[in-house]
Amino acid sequence: MSVSILLRTAALLLCALISLSSPLSAGIQQTDRTSRMLAISSTTPLTLRATVGDITVIGRNQPGVTVEITRHAPTPGQLTSIAIAVETGKGHASVSALQPAGDTDAARRGSILVHVPFNQVFGQVELFEGTISLTNLRGGVSAHVEHGSIEAVSLAGRIRLETGIGDVRLHDAELTDGIRLRAFNGNVTLGFPSRPLDARILALSMDGAIQSDLPLTLKTAFGPRFGELTLGRGSPVVSIDVVHGNIRIGSRQP
Repeated sequence: MSVSILLRTAALLLCALISLSSPLSAGIQQTDRTSRMLAISSTTPLTLRATVGDITVIGRNQPGVTVEITRHAPTPGQLTSIAIAVETGKGHASVSALQPAGDTDAARRGSILVHVPFNQVFGQVELFEGTISLTNLRGGVSAHVEHGSIEAVSLAGRIRLETGIGDVRLHDAELTDGIRLRAFNGNVTLGFPSRPLDARILALSMDGAIQSDLPLTLKTAFGPRFGELTLGRGSPVVSIDVVHGNIRIGSRQP
């Protein structure tokens, strides 16, 4: 074999090795994590905002708020374009992982994981694309995701959960204040651990079905589907609105 052929073969092998080691060709994501502990009381409203990623909030029976923000992106430059901000003071606290204004790049993900006292007070929880998960919160919460779902378990207090495109699922809801669940294009599921003693339940689906373990009075013949039920003194109010999607209301115990 000639020297020129050997040199060409070696060059091709070197190019192949470089290609295999490249993060883009191998599909390797750039990742970093930021952790913080917030010295705030449970009565300080906490706001959470992200562009693309997941927001997860878990309530626990201990003081203090811990925050972990994880960023994923194809390149280091794209990773640092997701701006992280953790702010406290003047009676409020906020955590955010946001892309530059107007950007909604699905390849750049900034996810927020927060552990809070179960009675933590919240401002807004806002996400453009991804999943919001809420567990064991007793101080009420308002959450909105434009493209994605909301998964919630064991919530109490004033609850407002909304999606643009995606499902809303709230299980083991404790009815201590009003509940408002809305989806423009998606299904809504509401589950109680047992049948509420006092409630006014209103459910409206513009072009979907309404199913309920509770004895709602249903209007299903023509046009939008509507269901209502009054239990006990008729409050708190549970309001469910869906434009394109179905509604399911359940109770684990009659």
